[in-house]
Amino acid sequence: MKEIMYTPLTAKTVVDYVRQSPVAGQIFNSDEALTVVDLSDGGNVNLIFRVHSSSNTDRSVLVKQALPYARRYPDGSMPLERAKIEHDVLQLEEKYCPGLTPKVYGYDGVMHVNLMEDLNKHLNMRIGLSRGIIYPKFGQDTGRFLARTLFYTSDLFLPSHEKKQMVTRFMNPVLCKVTEHLFFNEPCKPHPNNRWTTPQLDPVVSTIYNNLTLQGEMLVMKEKFMTKAQALVHGDFHTGSVLLNSEDTRFIDPEFAFYGPIAFDVGSMLGNLIIGYAAQEAYQPDAAVRASYRTWILETVSEIWSTFEREFRQLWLEDGDKEEWSSAYFMDRYLDELFTDALGYAAAEIFRRTIGMAWVDDFVNIEDPDMRASAERVALDIAQVWLLKRREVKSIEQAIQLIK
Repeated sequence: MKEIMYTPLTAKTVVDYVRQSPVAGQIFNSDEALTVVDLSDGGNVNLIFRVHSSSNTDRSVLVKQALPYARRYPDGSMPLERAKIEHDVLQLEEKYCPGLTPKVYGYDGVMHVNLMEDLNKHLNMRIGLSRGIIYPKFGQDTGRFLARTLFYTSDLFLPSHEKKQMVTRFMNPVLCKVTEHLFFNEPCKPHPNNRWTTPQLDPVVSTIYNNLTLQGEMLVMKEKFMTKAQALVHGDFHTGSVLLNSEDTRFIDPEFAFYGPIAFDVGSMLGNLIIGYAAQEAYQPDAAVRASYRTWILETVSEIWSTFEREFRQLWLEDGDKEEWSSAYFMDRYLDELFTDALGYAAAEIFRRTIGMAWVDDFVNIEDPDMRASAERVALDIAQVWLLKRREVKSIEQAIQLIK
C-alpha cells in the first residue's frame, strides 16, 4: 500500500481530497459536481480553499492546510503542527463557549489539514469596519468568549497538575518567537523589517525610535508575554480573526495559541478596534457619520472590557477553586493588573500594524497617502498614550477619555 505523504493541495487536487475525506458523505452527494474557490490570498501562512456544491453553494466545506513556510515570507520556516493546535483549541473553545467558533469536521495529521464549517454568510470584521457596519452583538460576544475560554483554561479553574499538562500540550515555541519579534523587539526601534506606508510618518517614527522609556515599556510587556502562562490564549486575536454578521459572531484561526498572559488576547482585540477607529478618518468622509461610527467603536471597546470583567468575576465566584482563590482582594488585584496589561498589549498591536512588519488592510487600503498618514498618526498617538500612561488609568472609561 502506498504511503500517504504530505503534499500541498492545489485548486486542482483539493476536490479529490475532499471526495476521499470522511466529511464528503456528510455534506455532499456522491455524484454531484463540486466547485473550488481559492481563498489563500486572504492570509499569510496557510492554504485555504472553499469547496462547494456547484448547484447549491450552501453545501460547502472549508479546507485549511498548513504550509511549512509563510506564504508571503517563504524564507521563514513554520511548524506544520500548528494545524493540530488550531484543531484542538477550536474544540476547547467550543466546549467552553459553544457557538462562537466554526464547527470542525475533521483533522488530517498527515496532510495537516482542518476541514471546517464554511462561514460564507459572514464577513471579515476588518471589511465590516471599513464599510461602517454596526454589529450589535460583537462587544458582548467578544467579552463573553474571552472570559470563558481564558478562565476555564487557567489555574483559577483547573487543578494544578492538569493546568501544567495543558501548558506542555500547547507549547508553540516557533510561533511564540514570531510574536516576540513582531510585537515587541522590532516596531519601536530601528530594524530592517520595519516599514511604513508613507514618508509623512517619518517624524512620528523618529519620535518613537528616540523614546527610550517607550522602548523599555515594550520590554516590560515582552517579559510578561514570555513568562505569564496564565491561560490558553488565542495568540492572534484581532478583527481579522472574526467572521460575523448582525446575528452571529465566530472567532477563527487560533493557530498561534499557547499558554500566555490573559491580557494579551484582550489587548490585541482592543488595539485592532482602535486601528478601525483611526481608519475612519478616510472611510467616513462625512464628519457626522464618522463621529457616530467612531462613538460605536469606542462603546464596543468599553463593552468588551466590561463584559469580560463581569463574566470573569462571575465565573471565578461560581466555578473557581474556592480553597485556592477565594480572596476578594486578590480578585480585584488580578483584574486590575489584567486591565493595565491589556492597554499595553493594545499599544504593541497598534505599533506592529503601522510601523512594523504586519500591516493591515484597514490602513493599506486607504489610497490617499496624506489621509492614510493622518489615520495612522491617530492610532500611533493613542498607542503611545495607552502604553506610557496605562498604570495611571483605572477604568476603561478613563482609557477612552485619553482618546477624545
